[in-house]
Amino acid sequence: MNTEILKDFRIGFSFNSFNGERKEDFAEYDEIPTINAIKTSLESFGFDVIPIEADLDAFEKFRKERPDLVFNIAEGIGRGARESQIPMMLEMLGIPFTGSDSTTLAIALDKARTKEILSYYRIPTPRFRVFRDVKDTSKVSSISGLPRLKYPIFLKPLREGSSIGISVRSLVSNENELKKEVKEIIDRYKQPVLAEEYVDGREFTVALIGNKPEVLPLIELDFSLLPNNAPKFDCYEVKWYLDDDKIRCPANIDANLAKKINKIAVKTFKVLDCRDLCRIDIRLDDNGVPNVLDVNPLPGLTPDPKENSRFPKACYTAGMSYREIIGRILFSAIERYNIKVRV
Repeated sequence: MNTEILKDFRIGFSFNSFNGERKEDFAEYDEIPTINAIKTSLESFGFDVIPIEADLDAFEKFRKERPDLVFNIAEGIGRGARESQIPMMLEMLGIPFTGSDSTTLAIALDKARTKEILSYYRIPTPRFRVFRDVKDTSKVSSISGLPRLKYPIFLKPLREGSSIGISVRSLVSNENELKKEVKEIIDRYKQPVLAEEYVDGREFTVALIGNKPEVLPLIELDFSLLPNNAPKFDCYEVKWYLDDDKIRCPANIDANLAKKINKIAVKTFKVLDCRDLCRIDIRLDDNGVPNVLDVNPLPGLTPDPKENSRFPKACYTAGMSYREIIGRILFSAIERYNIKVRV
């Protein structure tokens, strides 16, 4: 990381600051301390940093400023493939940027499309259906040659992150609970519902960095450490209010299982064409096989270790400082674009 950038190299920094439209938004958008910490880290490498809020004026700002590279953490606005908005603008303008491209970000935000690709490449992931209407819950039964889903079934919005839309009611054990929760999610989040067979084994988060991805120390989510009445999965309340009680990094895990998890995580990173960084959630099934639950190629970068932001936590456990985390992501992109630097 002792690299000297060519003079006049200008870094754009795209982000969405917390706007408070929904109570869950603080989980998706970035607060001022995170934005300032990333900006300070980028400046520490000698860059001229241009902050650009990822709002409706972002395209014109990028076109006017023409930074040499953009450090992107923008979640986007609205619904749909919102995380692709800034990368798509930058691709149109021919401006390099950190992280995955617009296609990968769009796919990863659609949990069903992600699982379809994983299934094609024989990467284990729980069996699933997509419900676009309560009437679709009949699809739990065998249709079009697909196997029947077995209860209990886990429900979540198709295109949300950070456990938004996942509650204690997300795990359903019969048709009445299924219909009620599907209706609740569709009505509230205005999007389809992903339903998947529940796997009840140990759960891990895998952070990867670089483009020959380095697997960082595994994080285990040990739900047995939670109070007896708490859900044993990452619903919104458990993730954001009880994380301190269940996070273990590095995970207490034997070498053989760690090797299996790492292999599946790296394969997932590659088949989805992830770049520079990613976080992958994995759970063991009844046979001890690691199943991919979720893929996040735009993980949070909250600097405060007390916040248990999972990607930084794995980096801290690997011995990195926050500046080094930002630098590793940044220089992965610089190397990927073959941008010339002086050493």
